Amino acid sequence: MRIKVKLEDNYRLFNDLLPLEGKITDIGCGYGFLANMLSFVSDKRTLLGIDYDEEKIEVAQHCISKKANVNFIAADITKHEFENSDAFILSDVLHYLTGEQQLKVLDNCINKLNDGGMIVIRDGNKDLEKRHWGTRYTEFFSTNFGFNKTQNKLEFLSGKELMRNLEKYKLQIEVVDTTKLTSNLIYILRRN
Repeated sequence: MRIKVKLEDNYRLFNDLLPLEGKITDIGCGYGFLANMLSFVSDKRTLLGIDYDEEKIEVAQHCISKKANVNFIAADITKHEFENSDAFILSDVLHYLTGEQQLKVLDNCINKLNDGGMIVIRDGNKDLEKRHWGTRYTEFFSTNFGFNKTQNKLEFLSGKELMRNLEKYKLQIEVVDTTKLTSNLIYILRRN
């Protein structure tokens, strides 16, 4: 936990991007580090973490630091009907799904996004070929040494394809690139 939170700079970037109040759904939350960190900053955030790994959800739900405004559930995000939210987080999760499942999950999030809401996606962009090896390298370790379970072959996003698929929703889209060694980009989708 200490290593992950330190590598994420205490999730400062996510905290700065996300609203300080409202309902935030963290899809693919794992052990709940991000949701818990966001709750420490603002009691006006209501956070729901969803992950299909029941063991991770069990740990997250019983974290000694978990506050009353945070909840976690085990569910298959490709079949789960999300609740309306002011923000959705899809951090390092989409590449675990098939391309068809990725679009289905995104569609589900967009349809449940409140007016003025946002979706924050962080995932590897396979279009950045030289840097993408760094992302594939880190995923090799997380999936082959027991940290993350996989049901499918990893399928990384193409930033160009993602943009084409999102055009129909008429959302404002901003892309943030904060890494030099990986292809992980942050896509911020906003509904006005």
